[in-house]
Amino acid sequence: MHFEIYCDESRPELLAKPSTAPGDFSLLGSLWLPADLRQTIKKEITEDRAAHSVWGELKWTKVTSAKVDFYKALTDIFFRYESISFRAIAIKTEKIDLQRHHNNDPELGYYKFYYQLLVHRLASGGNYAVFLDHRKNRLPTRLRSLKTVLTRAKPNSTIDLVQAIPSGESDLLQLCDVLLGVVQGRMNESNRGSLAKMELVNHVENKLGHKIGPTHVSELKFNIFQIWLGP
Repeated sequence: MHFEIYCDESRPELLAKPSTAPGDFSLLGSLWLPADLRQTIKKEITEDRAAHSVWGELKWTKVTSAKVDFYKALTDIFFRYESISFRAIAIKTEKIDLQRHHNNDPELGYYKFYYQLLVHRLASGGNYAVFLDHRKNRLPTRLRSLKTVLTRAKPNSTIDLVQAIPSGESDLLQLCDVLLGVVQGRMNESNRGSLAKMELVNHVENKLGHKIGPTHVSELKFNIFQIWLGP
């Protein structure tokens, strides 16, 4: 079966300059869906945009009281389809040791964490196209290297593509951004002062039936893995 994976990050700057504040998380998120469902989801997003008169790029940072009903409808699309799933990893940045684990190279660490985000969900026999939000890399080979190490780790899976695309051109990357924003909004409590963002967090938690936080490995629909970096 062919799958598409749309990936985004939240607070990636903390990987380069780890925060010493307990509880500060950098997060990577991924939206997984069957490739043949892409057009259906895009059509529903377009219909919700028209119904709520919301245009332009969709982002967690744009959640306001005037748009919160639209963003609720957007997240409802995710919950409407059993075959769509979300996985994030939360990195407690006070524990990052760039010198010891990443050759003092935050960009290398960034892609190592992306590997951890993706590799554990790649199923035998599956074909995957991976789309990351475009960013400027110091080494232009990073995406090719990520594809190579994923293929080596999962030889019974087929990684057809690892590609960076501008988030403004992909509604599905934007949906991933919003879901990841909800996660970091809860885990970093960064939405304090924004009633609209808190309302969206509560809406997603009501759909899940529990407060957002690290989940068991068996949780497939909305999986959050807090990566262990030592005591």
